[in-house]
Amino acid sequence: MEKEMRRHYSLLVDFLGHILGQDYEVALHELNDDSNEIIAIYNGELTGRHLGSPLSNKMLEFVASRLYETKDYVLRFETVSANGKKMCSNSMFIKGRNGELAGLLCINFDASRYEELSARIMDLCGGALKPGVPSGTRLIAEDAEASAEMPVPTSIAGATASIVSNVINNYPVSVDRLTQDEKMEIMDTLNRKGVFLLKGSVSYVAKELHSSEASIYRYLGKLNNRNQ
Repeated sequence: MEKEMRRHYSLLVDFLGHILGQDYEVALHELNDDSNEIIAIYNGELTGRHLGSPLSNKMLEFVASRLYETKDYVLRFETVSANGKKMCSNSMFIKGRNGELAGLLCINFDASRYEELSARIMDLCGGALKPGVPSGTRLIAEDAEASAEMPVPTSIAGATASIVSNVINNYPVSVDRLTQDEKMEIMDTLNRKGVFLLKGSVSYVAKELHSSEASIYRYLGKLNNRNQ
């Protein structure tokens, strides 16, 4: 993200935070080749996140699938904070001069503070795109493969561990018995979930799959060639 863009959006985080109030978390993520850390945040205590925290698991999937190439923002999808509270989330893709993804501006609403309104707000998070809304501008939970979301991670290491353990633990074959094709299948799932957008993930995945880092890079190369 360019210096002036970083300054502009950091100011916007502070501005929106003051306007929206204590029930909204506003966060700015800067995206580099191996990083997607928060560089500005307001009311981070709502989710337990702070400067340096990574994207949520759901947003990692959106970025890995290159959703930003067809959408400008993602509206009203459900996430879960580190302390288990349901949040109604919204994220805008920040793009550079050539359309490349430079960052994300995220606004999360703590619906749990308003018990009478929580059910209604969560219904909105899971609602369908209404007729008349221009295509390519909004994405909601139904389009986002709505499912039970893991808590929003507060650290890069935690994000990596939660995604990898969830995928491996739910695979029907134990790691010690995995064939090369089965490891490739796991790698494909991890790649689609955006785990390799997290710094240090290759080393972690290699350890968990009982493989070398060279093998992990080789798997990734095959996946990239397959998807071209």
